[in-house]
Amino acid sequence: MLVWIKELLAEFSPRALKATITVLAVVAFGTYVFSSGIWKDNTATIPKGIETTDEPRAISSPKIYVHVAGSVKSPGIYQLESGTRVYDAVLAAGGFTAKANQASVNMARALNDGEQLLISSQNGVQSFENSMVSSLISLNQASASQLEELPGVGPALAGRMIDWRTANGGFKAKEDLLNVAGIGDKLFASVKDLVTL
Repeated sequence: MLVWIKELLAEFSPRALKATITVLAVVAFGTYVFSSGIWKDNTATIPKGIETTDEPRAISSPKIYVHVAGSVKSPGIYQLESGTRVYDAVLAAGGFTAKANQASVNMARALNDGEQLLISSQNGVQSFENSMVSSLISLNQASASQLEELPGVGPALAGRMIDWRTANGGFKAKEDLLNVAGIGDKLFASVKDLVTL
């Protein structure tokens, strides 16, 4: 058989022989590729009944629970989105009643989980400060977010209060607040009746 192949190849010129080998190689490669399935569509098939969309899915934000009480139309406990403001909680509770003291709360303030939002009435004796703090806040046990509920106390000042408490073994008297940087006589006067040791 080798003799026959040699005789057959001798009849071709070197140039024709190269062309024939190239064509045979291309055909062999193409046959391999198509038979092995390399060129098949490898995109994943989606099972029937599953809908797809190109729109990104909305990620739901965590929920908080807020107790809205006082002069609102529907007092109660409401589940709201994290980052909700007092304004949103009042709306969830049906809005203010006709007797509500709307200036008693900061409508733009962000709410915390587990908070009670107390809306005072116009003829009530409850002050603006008391309406934002539903009970006395312990200077020695309160978290930073609880201290921020005090009027005039923001995140930075609440942090300094906790730092002073830690460094000095706790508050021994309400007047110790005056030793915290940023608390002067005026601020102390506005919070002293809202805190306890």
